[in-house]
Amino acid sequence: MLQKQEIIDIEKMDILNKTREMKNTGYRLVQICALKDLTLLYSFEKDEKLVTLRFPAEEPDPVESISSVYTYAYMYENEIKDLFGINIANMNLDFKGHFYDTTIKMPFRAAEAAPPVPSESKVKDSE
Repeated sequence: MLQKQEIIDIEKMDILNKTREMKNTGYRLVQICALKDLTLLYSFEKDEKLVTLRFPAEEPDPVESISSVYTYAYMYENEIKDLFGINIANMNLDFKGHFYDTTIKMPFRAAEAAPPVPSESKVKDSE
């Protein structure tokens, strides 16, 4: 069970260096999360302490990939690129927008969400 949690606001340009610092001090990458307002959250854990680095991913400058530090980060980064349209540069493995095949390109960033599917009554009249 986590004993302590901390959120640290950083500048977008510092994510790679801060990630290196986290790895060099023994932290493991737990997750990378994007919010609808294009804020990115990178969470790391060590000795039951969770540290989250947070920053806005405003454009036009891309976010530097951390996959050179944590190889498996490419999965989170491709997901964020596909679903939110956030430009992430220098990924070790870049699916070029095809990590997920979605009906709507960048569905969590789209101005309009997909139209709701009309619900059809599954109960038929028993006359």
